[in-house]
Amino acid sequence: MRNLAYIVICICLLIGCKVRQTKENEKLIVCSTSITADCVRQVVGNRLTVKSLMGPGVDPHTYNPRPSDVVLLNDAKLVVYTGFHLEGKMAELFSRLSERKAVVSFQLDFPKDKVLYTDGTTPDPHVWFDTDSWVHSMNGVVDKLVDLYPDYELEFRENYYQFLLRVQKKTRELKLKLSEVPKERRVLITSHDAFHYFGRTFDIQVKALQGVSTSQEPGMRDVVDLVDFIVQNDVKAIFVENSVSPKALTSVLSSVERRGHHVRIGGTLFSDALGSKGSGADSYIGMLSHNVNSIKEGLK
Repeated sequence: MRNLAYIVICICLLIGCKVRQTKENEKLIVCSTSITADCVRQVVGNRLTVKSLMGPGVDPHTYNPRPSDVVLLNDAKLVVYTGFHLEGKMAELFSRLSERKAVVSFQLDFPKDKVLYTDGTTPDPHVWFDTDSWVHSMNGVVDKLVDLYPDYELEFRENYYQFLLRVQKKTRELKLKLSEVPKERRVLITSHDAFHYFGRTFDIQVKALQGVSTSQEPGMRDVVDLVDFIVQNDVKAIFVENSVSPKALTSVLSSVERRGHHVRIGGTLFSDALGSKGSGADSYIGMLSHNVNSIKEGLK
């Protein structure tokens, strides 16, 4: 109820805000997450200013917009978000904003036949781990950028094409690297269900304690089922996430030890947000590389 009231306040602020027409605002692109922001930067280079509402390590599932976010959104020339209900609490804000300014989501051009569903009807929002489909979904964002900044069309489209090639090349390299782990040991266990697209892309089985949203608290049955799976499949390592508290997964670790099976923390993965500057996971491609390298090392 408190969250709902907060969203209502933000919407009211948004409706009441006046757009500040400045030279800086004409080049301001505001993105929802650090992942979307980095991908947009690859396209626009230093021609435009790209800002992210959610910084490194911020969980988009539970993020509450601040009044300062509303001001930033209101000033932006273009607003970019992921979609697929990832930014659930901000969906209404984006909808209201689209009535009077340019707003676009990666969902627009994401191939519909590549979307995974959690229960047959609810889409899994962690779509950036399907690297081919994710860069394909950038087409709609690039088209919107070209509409708003036609003078930069050739540059933006060339930047996008080069980024696409880099992502495809890195994906091939990482697939080869992870394939060095024996198939029977390629099991990825994490805090929440964010890695099914990753599993499909890199051919690794995934299991998690929580559902696709971290707002869903794991129950005792979830813990018991995961402990059983770890023991029965002789899993040697589990992984924590940078944007999710490791507390619940630590309890799984303890329960497994009590069953006489040794399992360790294999490393920290980046799921819903990039890492801080200098972490090696502070870009989209860097995040992919960090995750694969950590998983390969952790599963040795």
